Amino acid sequence: MNISELLEQGVNLMLLGMGMVFFILGLLVVIIKGVSTLILKYEPAVEHSVNPPGSNRINDDIVAAISIAVERFRSK
Repeated sequence: MNISELLEQGVNLMLLGMGMVFFILGLLVVIIKGVSTLILKYEPAVEHSVNPPGSNRINDDIVAAISIAVERFRSK
């Protein structure tokens, strides 16, 4: 084998490898999109809470307990 045949074989092997990687990554994208579509289609509906996520309301009992604890701490 001379150098030109080796280079030609190397280029062919490189193109085959790059083509296989491109094909497998493309197949992976298609499979992930398909599974995502199926999951979104059959996923149970999410129940939203009454309070919006930005408003973290603290229970009145907790506020009273914290107030009593602070008062006792300051009285010492």
